Amino acid sequence: MKVTNVSNQEVIRLVHPRFHCCGRNELEIQSPPGTAIGYVRKNWHCLPKFTVMDEEGELAFKIEGPCLCCTCCEDDNFELLSLNEEATEGSSGKILKPSSTSGPNAGADFVLRFPSNLDVKMKATLLGVCIFIDYTCYNTETLPVWLTCL
Repeated sequence: MKVTNVSNQEVIRLVHPRFHCCGRNELEIQSPPGTAIGYVRKNWHCLPKFTVMDEEGELAFKIEGPCLCCTCCEDDNFELLSLNEEATEGSSGKILKPSSTSGPNAGADFVLRFPSNLDVKMKATLLGVCIFIDYTCYNTETLPVWLTCL
């Protein structure tokens, strides 16, 4: 998947390998295209859990999601956890999939909240994580080829 700016210049590329050795389900985030800036891996568990890594492959965050088998009227919260699995400070550090079709986030597929002082490469990586969560947890049949970032 390619993320382009308003000038139609590719700024982020998301690479999902077609070959999954030993069931690995990963996404590589590149910016500029061809240069890896982060990775996300889905961990096999009964709950949706993900590992987020920086460009060196070093662990940066863990993400733990809700039980998706019992979806009700509540929003799906994917908590951004520090490496010792404690929630990050303050109200930042989550990926939210709103269940509501009304209110300030009406029509939003995901709301991404992270610390404002987070490195720009990690911010771009977390954008890729949102798309990866949508793909792996919500079984999106068709992913758009182009995603325009304004």
